[in-house]
Amino acid sequence: MSLFLIVICFTIVSPFLNSQSDTAEYNTEDVLDDLLQETQDTDEESGIYDVLEDLILNPVDINKADISQLQRIPYIDYVRAELIVNHRKKYGVFYSVQELFSVENLSNEIVGKILPFVTLTINTSELSFDEDGAWDSFAIVPGIKMRNRVTTDLQNRKGFSDGGFEGSKYKIYNRILLNGKGKYQIGVLTEKDAGEKPIDEFDSYHLTINEIGPIENFIAGDFLLENGQGLVLWSPYGLSKGSDAVYPIKKIPKIIKAYTSATENNFFRGTAAKINWNDFTFVPFFSKNKLDANIEDGFITSTPVDGLHRTEGEINRRKTLTETSYGSILRYNLDSRNNISALYYRSSYSSVFLPDNVYDISGNKFDYYSVSYDLYFGNLNVSGEAAYNSISVATINNFQFAFTRDFIFITSIRNYPRNYFSLHGFALAERSGTIQNEFAIYNGFRWKSPIGILNFYYDQFKFPYSLFNTPLPSGGNEILADLTSSLSRSVEGKARYKYEKKDISINDGQNRNVGEQLKQNYRMEVIYTATKKFRLRTRFEYNTFLIKGSQGESGFLFFEDLKYSFTGLADISARIIFFKTDSFNSALYEYENDLTGVMYNPALFGEGLRWYLVGRIKPFKIFTISFKYSETYKPNEKKLSSGNSEIDGNVDNRFSLQLDLNF
Repeated sequence: MSLFLIVICFTIVSPFLNSQSDTAEYNTEDVLDDLLQETQDTDEESGIYDVLEDLILNPVDINKADISQLQRIPYIDYVRAELIVNHRKKYGVFYSVQELFSVENLSNEIVGKILPFVTLTINTSELSFDEDGAWDSFAIVPGIKMRNRVTTDLQNRKGFSDGGFEGSKYKIYNRILLNGKGKYQIGVLTEKDAGEKPIDEFDSYHLTINEIGPIENFIAGDFLLENGQGLVLWSPYGLSKGSDAVYPIKKIPKIIKAYTSATENNFFRGTAAKINWNDFTFVPFFSKNKLDANIEDGFITSTPVDGLHRTEGEINRRKTLTETSYGSILRYNLDSRNNISALYYRSSYSSVFLPDNVYDISGNKFDYYSVSYDLYFGNLNVSGEAAYNSISVATINNFQFAFTRDFIFITSIRNYPRNYFSLHGFALAERSGTIQNEFAIYNGFRWKSPIGILNFYYDQFKFPYSLFNTPLPSGGNEILADLTSSLSRSVEGKARYKYEKKDISINDGQNRNVGEQLKQNYRMEVIYTATKKFRLRTRFEYNTFLIKGSQGESGFLFFEDLKYSFTGLADISARIIFFKTDSFNSALYEYENDLTGVMYNPALFGEGLRWYLVGRIKPFKIFTISFKYSETYKPNEKKLSSGNSEIDGNVDNRFSLQLDLNF
């Protein structure tokens, strides 16, 4: 169906539809779009989206949250958090989240972006939550959120045509959440990837109960733990370096939270509680979970985390390893914004890790200890963590200083020894959360200048010992400058330059050695917001790639993007992308709008065209239907992808359909 016909259909239907709109969904997409522009993770993923959706389901209470808790909200650094707290101290509690617009020096643009993630204090007298009271909270009628999604390729991949995959090509996702006004939540999730057989090939479930006397949170089922700066415990996904030079660098832990993602690795299955007593917070936990592993003669040779079980080999490794973990976190709150924490936990495994080298993980019992801190001295905020894995100590320390409310500078120093390894950590690192064999210094600032908001960072990193694919010590550095400027009331311009130089492994046919790789990226973008309902976006991006001593490569990308909202009842977004690069080395990435709960960031390389259409219609307040059709066309190719994913032809197209019910 052409775009024109779809627009006509929606225009006819829209006057008969309910007038409610779900701005949270759309704002979340915009927030993700801002925060994830720099990522080069190409997997179709929901984990990072779930971080924000968890905030929507359990928003931060602006009448209760301290400065540290407010910083869990995207775009809220400690300077902006302090503005909100100072307003509350001066004028009393907020009576509406819209009152945030009256907070002095907090821009309307920022308030508009954070509204889906905040709430107000619940009047406990309305909840008949008596002193004994844990179970009375279940008398609250829960809100119900159901999500069902089906995704399929429209062409066959080799794994389906030759019988390499045992299941169908449909990817099926189902989730139901019952949320009792933040007092409790029950969640069940099932997922089947394309090529897998059972519809519940992966399942996850949880029960959370909040505010039972001194117990702030209790979780049974699947959960995550976050502490300090992620050296020991963190979600298996998280924001890293990006176009915002300040916000993603310092981590703000929630400590425990229910697991609501379909990412099949690094979560805990058991029970945990967050208990407050005077100025102390105590978090005990226990978990026993089954993991995927390749095991030979009782030794673990690898632990794949892709969660795919399509072929005989992938099915044979499914849940072959048992991990048992227990431990506790103790936090001392010096006041409403200063705190220090100590952590201990042990993980043991039913088989023994077989190391590849002297610095690799070995054994089957691992003990971790860490101390972390978050302290404020006037306009200076220092935060960090030191962790000990019974072999060596890893550290990360952040220094954040607000020269003025418009200029914030941050330095982060990370030192990860060669024999430190983290089983459940995800800290700031050059290699996507890999906390080992790295020393680096990150410097960045965000400046609200007269010509716009300028984000800049310089990150210099070294790997003192050889890596898996680099035979000698190596290193590199990275620079990003990003300027966002309002050209008029309806036009916003963005300019970005990124420089990345690093040592890589080079094979000259006889020996492996280390050579210098240089990538540079230039981006210009214009966003035209004609009305609140209609937005156009144009981007041109140019990439260069050079390995010293060889011929350089380059590539470019151009896209036109539109988004239109039909009286808040339905919206449609579309994008067409033209791209041409010399090879995968100069690939370009463009984070795409997708169905709610999905993020997609394809790597575009070679020569071709990609386009997609995302539609969402809300015929009733409780009911949303959405779809996405995407197509990548490479005219000069006869086959696309490789292995079991190979497509016989030059078109790769996919269709997704989703139903959301919110009672």
